[in-house]
Amino acid sequence: MLKGVNRAVLRLRAGVGLIVVSWLPIAQVVIWTAGLSGHAADDTRLWIWSVQWLVGFVGLALAGVAAKTAIKAAGWRKLPRTLWHMFWTGHAGPAPLSPMDVPPP
Repeated sequence: MLKGVNRAVLRLRAGVGLIVVSWLPIAQVVIWTAGLSGHAADDTRLWIWSVQWLVGFVGLALAGVAAKTAIKAAGWRKLPRTLWHMFWTGHAGPAPLSPMDVPPP
């Protein structure tokens, strides 16, 4: 395993990456590159979209496991900031405090 990066961070990054890949217009590029049309193009599009749907679902599941870990650590209110901190820095620790979290003196 990579030093300094734990499983939750790897799951989050892999999940986001798979979700992004699932939204790429791969079917259109393959159909255009292969010069397909008609029934062959429709069949190719259906198969590629099916695989992309599965890839996106797996990515969502992976990112969901990372989000579950972050919810346990930080709570629902701080979830977006914690996930962004995990994704950007590679550390699953708590995100730094924002000015809204510091009580007035």
